[in-house]
Amino acid sequence: MTKTTQILFQLLMMLAIAGITLSSCEKQRPDGDWDPMEWNDLSGLAQVDNVYQVPASGGTYKFHCTNYSGFWISSIEEDGELIMPSVDKNDWKDLFGQWTHVQCMPDGDLVVTFEPLSFSSSDSNRTMNLCVTAGDIFDYFRFVQNNNVN
Repeated sequence: MTKTTQILFQLLMMLAIAGITLSSCEKQRPDGDWDPMEWNDLSGLAQVDNVYQVPASGGTYKFHCTNYSGFWISSIEEDGELIMPSVDKNDWKDLFGQWTHVQCMPDGDLVVTFEPLSFSSSDSNRTMNLCVTAGDIFDYFRFVQNNNVN
């Protein structure tokens, strides 16, 4: 190799190493390039420690995702019982639980309906955890329906 070829080869190698080093310094996000889901809470439900307080009377509540319209239901958990959408039923956007109903609307709205709580005890309650996804990004809602909430 000539002296000029050696210098050119070394320069190209340094540029390649510098390129690899600089590109690996990007901030790595565990969920890739997906932004977190952002929600407008249209429900009117009170929250205590990030848990929505659903009245004993039940009702229908709406949330609007401002940055994803194509999301779907990953799972519902009612009082510890997991309810998953079924490929056979194709209920990824419209899923019924034992006492809840969740719908993902094409306009980015998430509609959650609770049946009335019919327990006679004043301290009776039930919990529902909802997981929605837009692919590689997931978001979670937690609800408690309680006879003490009106």
